[in-house]
Amino acid sequence: MSAGANISLQPAGPAPDSDIICVIEIVDRRLLAHDATLAIGVRARVKDKRAVNADKILFRRQLRVDGTSVEVRIPRTSVRCYSYRGRMLDLELFTRLVIDDGVLVDTTVSTEQQLELGLKPAVSTDASAVVEPRDLFDFFANLRAIPVRNQVITLLLAGLGGLIMLVNAAVGVHDQFVPEPQTWVYSHTDSDGDSQSPLFGSLALSGTLGAAVWFAMRAQLRTYMRFHLANPRLLIRRGDTLRAGELFSGQARVELANVRLRIVAANMECGRYKRGSGTQERTVSFEEPVRGLILYDKLVDRIPANVPINTWFSEPVDFTPMFRTLYPPVQVSPNHGLKVHWEIQLLHPQFVDQELAGPAADLQYEDFLNA
Repeated sequence: MSAGANISLQPAGPAPDSDIICVIEIVDRRLLAHDATLAIGVRARVKDKRAVNADKILFRRQLRVDGTSVEVRIPRTSVRCYSYRGRMLDLELFTRLVIDDGVLVDTTVSTEQQLELGLKPAVSTDASAVVEPRDLFDFFANLRAIPVRNQVITLLLAGLGGLIMLVNAAVGVHDQFVPEPQTWVYSHTDSDGDSQSPLFGSLALSGTLGAAVWFAMRAQLRTYMRFHLANPRLLIRRGDTLRAGELFSGQARVELANVRLRIVAANMECGRYKRGSGTQERTVSFEEPVRGLILYDKLVDRIPANVPINTWFSEPVDFTPMFRTLYPPVQVSPNHGLKVHWEIQLLHPQFVDQELAGPAADLQYEDFLNA
């Protein structure tokens, strides 16, 4: 609400894909008989003390303010967005009316709006556990199952990574307990002149390096088999039913016992926040899974080596629950928004699990709207 004008958004009809009516009520009559620009946008607000937010204009139109009440009909396809309250991210719609009534400064009316999508079914599963199941495996059994070349790379990564982290930690300990002029790498002060701990800095770097080495080792340990999407450009629509084995291909170098195939889906809250200070300040991007659900789950006792594994999974997969349960995708910036994510998981008790992210960039917004 503003002293000069009030703006509200409301659906033109009961259907979730109905057009939107923007009602502009002019309170200050001095604003009449002027040209104006109406904009509707969405803001991604991250729930963090050091949040990095983003906003995006979805719709813009020029108009003339000739009466005290102006209605603008907006195609719903121009505003594929809605109000959303999440765990780590909120999506907020806003309207901005700029009235050309000044020489240097125009009158601007900005208003937050509520545009609800409608009810979605409740989800009782832990989305993080669905998308990122705990991966327990036998390192040495897995090591024996991969090609010799990959075994060598894995052991080199473990040895060199461990050595570098040990040396880096030793440097941090040295720099922590010597005067500033005698430090080797880590200073006692940051670029702003504030004090900092060399030991903490070295441990943070070692942790980052350790994570990178571990991800590289896991990539090598996954080479006990080939596992690929059958069609990386597959477009899934509401109502589609596909056989699980048609979605992927691959085969293992060794026999797989007690292997489980799952196809899962979830919304992903995406955003950014800042951590650290001075020269150590960094921007962290996150993708937090919410509203996870399992679309397919099958356990197979034994799959022989060197045979196509997809032939063991011929049951149909109904993707309708994904469209009915999840919220439609909204991208506010390259790093902010609400995504739809689905993936194929091959879970093994002895070897590193395999995951394939399904193509989701072309999923249709309207397919997620429930009648």
